[in-house]
Amino acid sequence: MAGRLKPKRSDELANAIADLIIERNLEPGAALPPESVLMDDFSVSRNSVRESLKALQALGIVEVRHGYGTFVGSASSAVLHPWLLFRTRSSGSSTERLRELLEIREILETELTRRAAGTGDGELQQKLSGCVERMRVEGPDAATADRAFHEHICDAAGVPLARELVGLFWDVYRAVETDLETVAGSPGETAARHQRVVDAIASGDADRAEESVHLHFGEVRARLGTGPYRSRPADQ
Repeated sequence: MAGRLKPKRSDELANAIADLIIERNLEPGAALPPESVLMDDFSVSRNSVRESLKALQALGIVEVRHGYGTFVGSASSAVLHPWLLFRTRSSGSSTERLRELLEIREILETELTRRAAGTGDGELQQKLSGCVERMRVEGPDAATADRAFHEHICDAAGVPLARELVGLFWDVYRAVETDLETVAGSPGETAARHQRVVDAIASGDADRAEESVHLHFGEVRARLGTGPYRSRPADQ
């Protein structure tokens, strides 16, 4: 790849550097070639290299350690948090944007929970039950337990990327919901919604697990005033 591409814009160069990381199979923490090497490889100026590295740093793809060099970053989904939070707060009705976040989460978590129900994982059920017990006690740990509950299901389903996305959507939803000062459900109600999911997973019935997720999100939507629970059609 080196020497074949002569980018005219910093975003093209940023893409080329990202391609270099992938082609060389560089792991997070691995050192990137020095600026001088990147300049020679791509026939660009030092300013162009630095602008591109800044763009990649903003995405978490690289980490610039002043005095030490540039290294491959973790590319965590956390870099998407400011963007998604801004869009949710600024694009029309925040309540409508919350509904969209719930829709996306419901689509993802329905399939993930179906998969988790088919694993017969007793350890998962213990973890989920532990989270539910923590939700019964009002306080900041109840929110932590709520987030962890959904992450455990993602882990059991074997989809690591889904875990990051669900966590991202959960964090943004929580932040915007707090801004709107919505009426929160009681700890007992929150625990009951999640316990229904635990029971469905424990039954090993994927259809029952799916229905429990629809009920969970439907009740949240009803509390926000964004629409009633929509049951899965009988012919599906």
